Amino acid sequence: MHSPSIRLPVEPSRRRPPQSAAWLAAYAAALVYASLYPWTGWRAPGASMFDFLTAPWPRWWTAFDVATNLLAYLPLGLFACVAIARTARTRVLRAAPWALVPCALLSFSLESAQSLLPARVPSRLDLLTNVAGAALGIAIGVWFGRRRIERLPRALRSAFTVAPGATTGAVLLVAWPIAQWYPQSLVFATGDLLFAWPSSAAASGSDWRAALILPTRYEPFVEACAVSLAIVAIASLVREVFVAPVAPGARPPAWPIALPIVAACAIKSIAGAVVLGAAHAFGWLSAATQGGLVAGAIASIALVPATPRVRAASAIAAVALGTVLVNLAPPNEYYLSMLAHWEGEWANFHGLLRALATLWPFAMLAWWGRRMYARL
Repeated sequence: MHSPSIRLPVEPSRRRPPQSAAWLAAYAAALVYASLYPWTGWRAPGASMFDFLTAPWPRWWTAFDVATNLLAYLPLGLFACVAIARTARTRVLRAAPWALVPCALLSFSLESAQSLLPARVPSRLDLLTNVAGAALGIAIGVWFGRRRIERLPRALRSAFTVAPGATTGAVLLVAWPIAQWYPQSLVFATGDLLFAWPSSAAASGSDWRAALILPTRYEPFVEACAVSLAIVAIASLVREVFVAPVAPGARPPAWPIALPIVAACAIKSIAGAVVLGAAHAFGWLSAATQGGLVAGAIASIALVPATPRVRAASAIAAVALGTVLVNLAPPNEYYLSMLAHWEGEWANFHGLLRALATLWPFAMLAWWGRRMYARL
């Protein structure tokens, strides 16, 4: 006679949120920060916060403002569409209407909140262009769809498969080229805690910061070292974030490492052309920078087959040392010229890009530290 079997209750497995939700949250937070910058001078509005909905159309507007509002909300619509589709396990087309609603509500809320800031002016035109940008992003998500993703070459899809638990690292990887738009005292540098070095005060020695700055004769060497360290840090991050299945004993492909580097170079050139003029698009590409690119590429290729522990240690050392160098580096003319002409059309993004460029290495160190602790 068999005894009746006893079935123990099985704890339901916890579903992890899709990676697209993390991208959506990160990008929405960036939009909130940029829309309410400088976050000072809050006041009670003289009239209703929603008067901008019935106010006359603005007399002065530029194509730059319209394009910026469209492009700013395009990724938000794309991320929202994909995140809702994956969370609800439905087709992207069915998620499209539901994705537009939160995007429109976010834009409406931020425009209304700008009524409380004297430095910001809410506008119905901004609201409409934001919603149009989100709708364009949703349309791209619907057009691309899962089927078109599956049609991509297998090597491309496998090379950019995010490793489990590395979604935050992928966000940091995308944020690094964007941070290059903000001028730093060294090429590809981040983590400048002092933001700007007044050249007159530093030259006269009256500023306390002048005592920390390295002599000018070391500038080429410091810049080459900082560039090579940045390349090593990004290469280690790419190898940690993306999983590329390869045959046993074969090396993983090295070409994905070049993509964020090329993107950063392109952003540096575009920023120089926009801020200083087309003649200065490649003003950042000095001889020291070229040497640092070569040295960093050689070191990155050598680290391709490295173990995860070696990769993590290399990344932490590169980020930490690079952050120290950028805070000790002497100012250069190109950097000071970028800072002097930075305000203007990009003033609304000044705070967001400055915060991103400053906090990026510290977020990287925290993320790598957590990865290493999880492997102990």
